[in-house]
Amino acid sequence: MDPMVIYGLITVVCGIILFLMAILGHDIDIDADIDAGIDFGGMDASDAGGPGIFSLKLIMIFLIGFGMCGFIAEYLKWPAPYIIGFAGGFVIWFACYKALGWLYRQQSTSQIASASFVGKTAKITVPIPKGGTGEIYSKIKGTEKSIYLNVRSKEPQKEYAKGETVTIESVEDNTATIE
Repeated sequence: MDPMVIYGLITVVCGIILFLMAILGHDIDIDADIDAGIDFGGMDASDAGGPGIFSLKLIMIFLIGFGMCGFIAEYLKWPAPYIIGFAGGFVIWFACYKALGWLYRQQSTSQIASASFVGKTAKITVPIPKGGTGEIYSKIKGTEKSIYLNVRSKEPQKEYAKGETVTIESVEDNTATIE
Protein backbone atom coordinates (compact mmCIF):
# COMPACT_ATOMS: atom_id res chain seq x y z
CA MET A 1 0.00 0.00 0.00
CA ASP A 2 1.22 3.49 -0.81
CA PRO A 3 2.69 5.32 2.24
CA MET A 4 0.64 8.43 1.43
CA VAL A 5 -2.54 6.37 1.71
CA ILE A 6 -1.41 4.97 5.06
CA TYR A 7 -0.58 8.43 6.46
CA GLY A 8 -3.85 9.77 5.06
CA LEU A 9 -5.88 6.95 6.63
CA ILE A 10 -4.21 7.46 10.01
CA THR A 11 -5.11 11.16 9.87
CA VAL A 12 -8.68 10.71 8.66
CA VAL A 13 -9.64 7.75 10.89
CA CYS A 14 -8.20 9.33 14.04
CA GLY A 15 -9.79 12.67 13.11
CA ILE A 16 -13.20 11.00 12.74
CA ILE A 17 -12.79 9.19 16.07
CA LEU A 18 -11.80 12.44 17.82
CA PHE A 19 -14.73 14.26 16.19
CA LEU A 20 -17.18 11.56 17.29
CA MET A 21 -15.75 11.68 20.82
CA ALA A 22 -16.42 15.43 20.91
CA ILE A 23 -19.92 15.19 19.39
CA LEU A 24 -21.05 12.21 21.47
CA GLY A 25 -19.78 13.75 24.69
CA HIS A 26 -16.94 11.34 25.39
CA ASP A 27 -15.67 12.35 28.81
CA ILE A 28 -14.03 9.17 30.02
CA ASP A 29 -10.36 8.87 29.28
CA ILE A 30 -8.21 5.81 29.41
CA ASP A 31 -5.08 6.99 31.16
CA ALA A 32 -1.92 5.12 31.99
CA ASP A 33 0.07 6.27 34.97
CA ILE A 34 3.75 5.61 34.59
CA ASP A 35 5.80 6.31 37.68
CA ALA A 36 9.47 6.37 36.88
CA GLY A 37 10.44 7.94 40.19
CA ILE A 38 11.78 11.07 38.52
CA ASP A 39 10.71 14.46 39.79
CA PHE A 40 11.25 17.37 37.46
CA GLY A 41 9.91 19.81 40.04
CA GLY A 42 6.82 20.54 37.99
CA MET A 43 3.21 19.59 37.91
CA ASP A 44 1.49 18.30 34.79
CA ALA A 45 -2.08 19.11 33.83
CA SER A 46 -3.39 15.82 35.21
CA ASP A 47 -2.32 16.92 38.70
CA ALA A 48 -4.63 19.91 38.34
CA GLY A 49 -7.56 17.86 37.06
CA GLY A 50 -6.58 18.17 33.41
CA PRO A 51 -5.87 15.56 30.77
CA GLY A 52 -3.36 12.82 31.44
CA ILE A 53 -0.37 12.60 29.12
CA PHE A 54 -1.68 9.31 27.75
CA SER A 55 -5.36 10.25 27.55
CA LEU A 56 -7.29 8.89 24.59
CA LYS A 57 -7.87 12.41 23.21
CA LEU A 58 -4.18 13.22 23.24
CA ILE A 59 -3.24 9.89 21.66
CA MET A 60 -5.68 10.65 18.84
CA ILE A 61 -4.19 14.13 18.47
CA PHE A 62 -0.68 12.65 18.29
CA LEU A 63 -1.78 10.19 15.60
CA ILE A 64 -3.46 12.96 13.60
CA GLY A 65 -0.24 15.01 13.76
CA PHE A 66 1.83 11.94 12.84
CA GLY A 67 -0.38 11.21 9.85
CA MET A 68 -0.49 14.82 8.63
CA CYS A 69 3.25 15.44 8.93
CA GLY A 70 4.09 12.03 7.48
CA PHE A 71 1.73 12.68 4.56
CA ILE A 72 3.27 16.11 3.88
CA ALA A 73 6.82 14.72 4.13
CA GLU A 74 5.94 11.86 1.77
CA TYR A 75 4.24 14.25 -0.68
CA LEU A 76 7.26 16.59 -0.70
CA LYS A 77 9.61 13.58 -1.04
CA TRP A 78 11.55 14.44 2.10
CA PRO A 79 13.80 11.74 3.50
CA ALA A 80 12.55 9.65 6.47
CA PRO A 81 8.89 10.78 6.48
CA TYR A 82 8.15 8.52 9.47
CA ILE A 83 10.66 10.47 11.61
CA ILE A 84 9.15 13.76 10.43
CA GLY A 85 5.70 12.32 11.15
CA PHE A 86 6.75 11.29 14.65
CA ALA A 87 8.34 14.67 15.37
CA GLY A 88 5.32 16.55 13.99
CA GLY A 89 2.93 14.35 15.97
CA PHE A 90 4.90 15.04 19.14
CA VAL A 91 4.92 18.82 18.54
CA ILE A 92 1.15 18.86 17.94
CA TRP A 93 0.56 16.55 20.95
CA PHE A 94 2.66 18.79 23.20
CA ALA A 95 0.91 21.99 22.04
CA CYS A 96 -2.53 20.43 22.59
CA TYR A 97 -1.49 19.00 25.98
CA LYS A 98 -0.41 22.44 27.15
CA ALA A 99 -3.53 24.10 25.67
CA LEU A 100 -5.87 21.57 27.32
CA GLY A 101 -4.03 21.94 30.63
CA TRP A 102 -4.48 25.71 30.41
CA LEU A 103 -8.20 25.30 29.62
CA TYR A 104 -8.69 22.94 32.56
CA ARG A 105 -7.03 25.42 34.90
CA GLN A 106 -9.42 28.16 33.70
CA GLN A 107 -12.43 26.22 34.94
CA SER A 108 -13.89 27.18 38.26
CA THR A 109 -15.43 24.79 40.68
CA SER A 110 -18.58 25.17 42.69
CA GLN A 111 -17.72 22.34 45.04
CA ILE A 112 -17.82 23.40 48.64
CA ALA A 113 -16.71 21.18 51.46
CA SER A 114 -19.92 20.84 53.43
CA ALA A 115 -17.85 19.89 56.49
CA SER A 116 -16.61 23.50 56.59
CA PHE A 117 -20.12 24.48 57.76
CA VAL A 118 -19.96 22.42 60.96
CA GLY A 119 -20.40 24.74 63.94
CA LYS A 120 -21.91 27.53 61.79
CA THR A 121 -25.42 28.90 62.08
CA ALA A 122 -28.10 28.19 59.50
CA LYS A 123 -31.70 29.12 58.76
CA ILE A 124 -34.43 26.54 58.30
CA THR A 125 -35.82 26.88 54.75
CA VAL A 126 -38.06 23.79 54.81
CA PRO A 127 -39.66 22.98 58.20
CA ILE A 128 -38.49 19.86 60.02
CA PRO A 129 -41.34 17.70 61.35
CA LYS A 130 -40.95 15.29 64.28
CA GLY A 131 -38.65 12.46 63.17
CA GLY A 132 -38.43 13.89 59.64
CA THR A 133 -36.08 15.93 57.52
CA GLY A 134 -36.11 19.45 56.16
CA GLU A 135 -33.68 21.87 54.58
CA ILE A 136 -31.33 24.57 55.85
CA TYR A 137 -29.37 27.41 54.27
CA SER A 138 -26.03 28.49 55.66
CA LYS A 139 -23.52 31.11 54.62
CA ILE A 140 -20.04 31.60 56.01
CA LYS A 141 -19.68 35.28 56.89
CA GLY A 142 -16.96 37.16 55.05
CA THR A 143 -16.89 34.65 52.18
CA GLU A 144 -19.01 33.75 49.19
CA LYS A 145 -19.51 30.20 50.49
CA SER A 146 -23.11 29.21 51.02
CA ILE A 147 -24.95 25.93 50.91
CA TYR A 148 -28.38 24.32 51.10
CA LEU A 149 -28.39 21.00 52.94
CA ASN A 150 -30.94 18.37 53.87
CA VAL A 151 -31.26 18.40 57.62
CA ARG A 152 -32.52 16.32 60.52
CA SER A 153 -32.69 17.12 64.18
CA LYS A 154 -30.36 15.53 66.72
CA GLU A 155 -33.48 15.07 68.84
CA PRO A 156 -36.01 13.21 66.62
CA GLN A 157 -39.04 14.41 68.63
CA LYS A 158 -38.25 18.10 68.15
CA GLU A 159 -39.86 20.20 65.37
CA TYR A 160 -38.38 23.26 63.70
CA ALA A 161 -40.32 25.95 61.84
CA LYS A 162 -39.26 27.78 58.71
CA GLY A 163 -37.00 30.75 59.47
CA GLU A 164 -35.59 29.45 62.76
CA THR A 165 -31.84 29.83 63.31
CA VAL A 166 -29.98 26.65 64.25
CA THR A 167 -26.38 25.44 64.62
CA ILE A 168 -24.98 22.72 62.38
CA GLU A 169 -23.54 19.93 64.51
CA SER A 170 -22.34 17.56 61.77
CA VAL A 171 -22.64 16.90 58.04
CA GLU A 172 -22.63 13.44 56.51
CA ASP A 173 -23.59 12.54 52.94
CA ASN A 174 -25.01 16.03 52.28
CA THR A 175 -27.35 15.74 55.26
CA ALA A 176 -26.73 17.95 58.27
CA THR A 177 -27.60 17.23 61.88
CA ILE A 178 -28.59 20.24 63.96
CA GLU A 179 -28.69 20.85 67.70
